[in-house]
Amino acid sequence: MITIAMNTPLDVTELRSYAGRDWDAPERLARRHRAGLPVEQKVRLAIDLYEAARAARPEWPSDAMRRADLATHLRVRELLDRAAHVGGR
Repeated sequence: MITIAMNTPLDVTELRSYAGRDWDAPERLARRHRAGLPVEQKVRLAIDLYEAARAARPEWPSDAMRRADLATHLRVRELLDRAAHVGGR
C-alpha cells in the first residue's frame, strides 16, 4: 500500500493495472468511428478543428507555415508522380 496526500491509501496492484492499460484504445476507436462518417461530416469536423485552432491561436498558420506546407505538398506530389510507374505492368 502507498499513501498519498490526505492519507489516502493506494493499492499498488491497482496502480500497475491503471498504468498498464491500453492508452491508445480511445484514439483507435475514434479513428474507426471517424473513418465511417460521411464525407460531409468529416469536412465539418475538419472545419471545426481549424476554427478551434484559430480561436486558440489567431496567428496560426502564419504565412511562412503556409508556404512550407505548400512546398511539402508539392514535393510529395512530385515524388508520387515520379514513382507512379513503379510496380506497374
